[in-house]
Amino acid sequence: MKPGETVEMIYSRDELEQIGFARIGENVTIHKTVELFSPNRISLGDNVRIDCFSLLSAGEEGIHIGNNVHLAASAYIFGSGGKVILENFAGFASRVSLYTASDDYSEGFLTNPTVPDKYKKVTRGPVTLRKHAIIGVGSVIMPNVEIGIGASIGALTFVNKNIEKFSIGCGNPVKIVGKRSESILENEKAYLDGIGQV
Repeated sequence: MKPGETVEMIYSRDELEQIGFARIGENVTIHKTVELFSPNRISLGDNVRIDCFSLLSAGEEGIHIGNNVHLAASAYIFGSGGKVILENFAGFASRVSLYTASDDYSEGFLTNPTVPDKYKKVTRGPVTLRKHAIIGVGSVIMPNVEIGIGASIGALTFVNKNIEKFSIGCGNPVKIVGKRSESILENEKAYLDGIGQV
């Protein structure tokens, strides 16, 4: 809970269970302004926090969130086009948008959900964030993207391709500008050992 925030703005455990998630771990904190579509296809691990004004819309393949994952304010996950996986310790800064489907705007096809599929050309595919992947504020992640272990994406980045583990990417479209330290894995082990997990 944030300083100054009242308990009433956070779902209680009983309220979370009534929502009907596919799975809810321990110590899950979700602000009541979060919009949830098809929660029966959303799995939440332990120590998950989803901040105010976020939106999670699960498709048939679901949204699968691991342990120690944080989605900051106004994070959006649109899962209609494929499976979304956020592994342990992955996270979004504010206003990150993740899409598993995207309309083609260049070849003369019609667009938007009011038009039958036969008149549209839509790219669909899964999105996976491996453990410790972190996405900077205002970034956009497109379908068919995997962001590797420990990779970090700078603010306002357009991610339309896979990102190798421990890479640092930024720009529009994303370019690799550096490497992140692999010592994060040692810190993860120390943390998990300290709380009695393996």
